[in-house]
Formats: sequence, C-alpha cells, structure tokens
Amino acid sequence: MKEVLIIHCKLSVYAGGEYLCFCACKVLQDRGYHINLLSDVFEPSKAEALYGMGTVLSKCTHIPLPRPATASHRSLLVLEQLIYTIRLARFATALSKGDFDFVLNTQSSVFSFHGKRLYHFVYELTDLFSYPVPVAKDAIPRGGRGKRIYFSVLKILYAALAQQPRPTSFFVTGHGVLRSLRTLGFTNSSFVYPPSRVFKPGIPKKPEIVQACRIAPEKRLEFMFDAARRLPQYKFCLVGRDSEVNRLLNPGYAQRVLANLPPNVTYIQSSIRERPELLTYSQVYFHTGLEKGMLLVLMEAMSAGCILVVPEHSVAGEIVRASQIGYTYRTIEQAADKLRIAMDKPQWNPSEISLCARQFGPEAFETLIRSLGEDQVGPSDGS
Repeated sequence: MKEVLIIHCKLSVYAGGEYLCFCACKVLQDRGYHINLLSDVFEPSKAEALYGMGTVLSKCTHIPLPRPATASHRSLLVLEQLIYTIRLARFATALSKGDFDFVLNTQSSVFSFHGKRLYHFVYELTDLFSYPVPVAKDAIPRGGRGKRIYFSVLKILYAALAQQPRPTSFFVTGHGVLRSLRTLGFTNSSFVYPPSRVFKPGIPKKPEIVQACRIAPEKRLEFMFDAARRLPQYKFCLVGRDSEVNRLLNPGYAQRVLANLPPNVTYIQSSIRERPELLTYSQVYFHTGLEKGMLLVLMEAMSAGCILVVPEHSVAGEIVRASQIGYTYRTIEQAADKLRIAMDKPQWNPSEISLCARQFGPEAFETLIRSLGEDQVGPSDGS
C-alpha cells in the first residue's frame, strides 16, 4: 500500500482547515493510500461528532507532534522554547527519513522532505511555515520587536539543525492570500476552492438572520450584536461552539461577549452538522469576520439558499463577487441597510442561490487531491 504523510499540527482547533484535512484523508484513502497523520491530537469521536469523519480518522496512523513542556514560571518560557526548538529540529530530521510517496500539509508547517513532493495549503499569510512554531526561514514575523528578534534567533538555531521546507506547490483558498504569496516570490502558488458540505434549502424560509462560527475575537461577534440592536424588528440566531482550545487561546472571551446578547439574538451552542435546519431554513447568512482565507460555511450557506451579507474586504466578499449573489458592506450602517434589503426585498430565491453554489462545491478539491497521487497538479490559478 502506498504511504502518504499528511501534516496538520493544530488539529485541535476543529474549524474549516480541519474539515479540509479530513476530506483530503478520505479522498486519498478512497484511492488506496494509507494515511500517516501528524497532529497534536487524534480524536476520532470528536471528528465524527463535528464532521461525520470519525471512520476516516480512525483509519489513519497517528504520528504525535512533539509538545513543548509547560514552564512552571514565565521566566522559564524562553528556555523552554529554546529546548523545544532543538527537540523539534531533531524530530523533523527523523521524520524526513520516512518512506512516504508524497507529503501534504493541510496546514503549512516547518517540516522538510528532501527529494519528495511536498504540498502546502495556506489560509492566511501569517500561517506560512508557522506550525508548530514559526522557525522556518520564510515564516512571517509576528509580535513585538523583542519577540521577533527572539524568533529570529530560534530560526537560526533551527536552520543549523534541520533542513528548510521547499514546497513543490502551495494551494491557497483566498485570492488576496494568493496575490500576497506571489508577491513574496512563491510563484508556485495556485487557487483552489476548499471542500464544503452541500445542503438543500428549507422551504419556506424563515425570516431569520443566522451566523455559525467559533466564539472567538476574530469573528467580530460584537459587530453582529451591534447590527442586531439597530434592527430590533428581525430575529438573529448565533450558532456557536466554545471549545476548550478557544477558551485557552481567549480566556473569558466567550463569557464576556455572550453576556451582552441583544434581546433579538438567540445563541445556540451547537454545530451545523447537529442542527442543519438552523442554516437551511434561515433567509440570510450574516458574516462579520474579516478572514482572508477559507470560509466553508459561506459556501454551505449558499447551498442552503441563504442570501449572504458579508464584509467587502475579506474572502467572504470574494465569494459574493464571484457568485454575483448577496451583498457586501464596509461599515455597520451599510451592514444594517443590506440586511434590511435582504430580509424585506430579496432579489434571489433560495433555489437560484443553491444552484449558483454548485460552482463552489467539493468536486474541484477532490480532483486536486486525487491528482497529487498521480503527480499531475492542475488547479485554477484564480486569474
């Protein structure tokens, strides 16, 4: 059996990138490949509950990602990162000797594989060579001046101990990120639509505005609540997940933001997989995050016949412009106006929206993943 290594260092996030990872595993398993999955966690039961992919994950062989020791005091964090970088470099060297037909990063990592085909998915520019820590040569600097200097030192150390990644191709799910990668000189970058689940519109639609997302600061839920206060005549529904990882990354955030729910906003702690009717019967999907990369839920919402109201300068705006269905906004005033139009004077019916969503379906992604095993990569470049 042919062996493939799939790398997804932070699988514990359980968002859109993790669904893409599971879909890639399934496509390759269907092609007769055995999947070796490098990740921080390996939880088939959670993959089943959130995505219906538990069987896919259980068929993989898990390679645990080395985890840094937790320092007992802040003063030891610098030393712990230094030790972890050395451990990571040694692990990377051993990993590179594995007998894999090719390597697919469904989340761009620092690992290198000389002589093997190596592919990277990149969702945001800051994801580039950043997992599990940004110690690869071309990783984008983050943080203050002191932190950037410190990680520059770690990069030098890592480069002395392990090889730097040289991907065969980058796959990008947002046109803005694609342009940025090419500006940095990565001309081997291509655009591809990520996989998404397909829903059927619920008929008749309910006069309701929905958003489904993780309860995290980057989703800008305060913006959604502000719009709801300006539109008390409409019912809003927030379908959210407050995971353990989110709580660790953003201590107290979910509690604070959910304590200020407007009276016309209902919060339901669930996933769309568990409660698909919350998406399929809603009339409008209102997105407030400013992501530059993948947003599967927007394509799912379109397949469910929802009218999109999304930020103009984001990957969500790209989807509306590509489909020519839905509305974009820049300010809270524009968002409120577009929501009124979408609710009171919709220009498209649910069946029309759902039909248009087929162009964003999972077929192109599946074709891409199948082609990797045949060494014939040919996704659209988005131009």
